[in-house]
Amino acid sequence: MSGLSGKVAVVTGGTSGIGAAVSKLLTEAGAKVAVLSEVPQADLDKAVASGTLAHAAHVDIADAAAVAAAVQGIEAALGPVTLLVNNAAIWAPNPVPESSLSLFDRHIDVNLKGSFYVTQAVLPAMIEAGGGTIVFIGSVSGTAGRAGDSAYSASKAGVAMLARTLAAELGPKRIRINCVCPGAVATPLTANLRTPEGEQAIAALMDGHPSPRRQFFMDPEQIAQLVCFLLDDKSSALHGAVIPADEGLTATM
Repeated sequence: MSGLSGKVAVVTGGTSGIGAAVSKLLTEAGAKVAVLSEVPQADLDKAVASGTLAHAAHVDIADAAAVAAAVQGIEAALGPVTLLVNNAAIWAPNPVPESSLSLFDRHIDVNLKGSFYVTQAVLPAMIEAGGGTIVFIGSVSGTAGRAGDSAYSASKAGVAMLARTLAAELGPKRIRINCVCPGAVATPLTANLRTPEGEQAIAALMDGHPSPRRQFFMDPEQIAQLVCFLLDDKSSALHGAVIPADEGLTATM
């Protein structure tokens, strides 16, 4: 039996991309999966009714009060959350000369502050339950940086440091925390890159890409498998780690 069976898990952005892949694997492992998503509530309710999710709430994670209320609803329905995946994020290029302040702020509000709000909301019950496991989803853009992406890169760098800081703070409370930093993954977030117009830039990156698969865009399931390993006690040696999951992309940077 999986070490995740019967546990209550929250996955933010758990209905698409990496989040959907994580939700699927957790459900298959026997966890009770709740998602926080900006998908309309009616669609979330259908997923719950079909049995693919145990609970789902439409919420903007940049709204701290809405997050707190949603987590209270999850705990009332399923019990204390002991597994958390902070996955929800936005991405849009923001070249500095023409970037709006609101676009930069929105990246920080969702990607960084939203991750903090959800973590803070689940902690009281998680601590009372005796501990838990949290995985943050960062990005290699937050460790290596990328021109034109100051908002996204800065927010994801913050996510990585938030994970490490909370690992230092919450480890004594039996809460284990790590951060996964994916490279390019085939998700709705990167759809604008996976176009004929983007092929030339991708080909240039592939020239120095060390992956034996020679596949620039990874499958969401590859990241989900790593996330679920980190959620399981089998990965107990890992705490406070920031793990690049990019098939070696940043090894060439």
